[in-house]
Amino acid sequence: MVLDPVTRGYLSTCPTAAARTLLRLESADIEALFEAMPSAVAASVLEHMASASAARCLANLPNKVITEIVEDMRVPAAVAVLRHMQHDQVKRLLDSMPRTLSLRLRIGLRYSETVVGAYVDAHVITLKPEHHVSDALRLYRQEGRQTGYTIYVVDDDRHLAGEVHLNDLLGARDRTLVSRIMHPADAVLNSRMALHSVANDVAWLSNDSLPVVNRNNVFQGVLWRDRVIDREQQLFNNVSQHSELASTRAALADILWMVVGSLFMGSKHAADSSKVED
Repeated sequence: MVLDPVTRGYLSTCPTAAARTLLRLESADIEALFEAMPSAVAASVLEHMASASAARCLANLPNKVITEIVEDMRVPAAVAVLRHMQHDQVKRLLDSMPRTLSLRLRIGLRYSETVVGAYVDAHVITLKPEHHVSDALRLYRQEGRQTGYTIYVVDDDRHLAGEVHLNDLLGARDRTLVSRIMHPADAVLNSRMALHSVANDVAWLSNDSLPVVNRNNVFQGVLWRDRVIDREQQLFNNVSQHSELASTRAALADILWMVVGSLFMGSKHAADSSKVED
């Protein structure tokens, strides 16, 4: 299949709507479309689907196509999709990927999906304190993916040294050292923290991402605010569905006991009547 310009434009510019539309198609049509899409477009569309639905779209594609698409996805989104795929298939995919990407995905898959580490994006810009502002701005411009407005500064051991905002870089002279304008991070998350425990952190009011470190205080990447919101909404939906199911079961149980009770009371009344007649 070859995508016409209109379809390609729709998939590229309206990934959210495209994701909803694709899920209404037959499996064979979905597979044909994903094989024909450029990998970057396919990755964008998949990131706007629920992870289970995205996994179903990828499941029957050739491994080479899946690998190309996953390489263009943000690591947290890719990890979420891989969790819903067959273990053997995931292993084959990870073995065929570039080593760096494979390692990032394996690390994400080690964490429970209820902790921060499962949603860390390691593909972010980091600076050294000795970088100049001009170096930082050049790196920012070269980065083709979403980077946010906060850039994290690490030392030679990858320990978090601080952070610098894009506005600070734009307002400083080119030869200014990053160490002169950086400041301590507003909040630092540990990869083992429960995701729900950080959802209401006040630092989200002024940051689109927060840095994550492991137990050795080594910088792991960032947790994006939208990932927290998406996950919390998903958990809320699950709780709502569970509560609705529980309420329905309780109502059915009440009805059942009312019926049984009425039958029992009816039988008892009939027995009492018989005694009176005797």
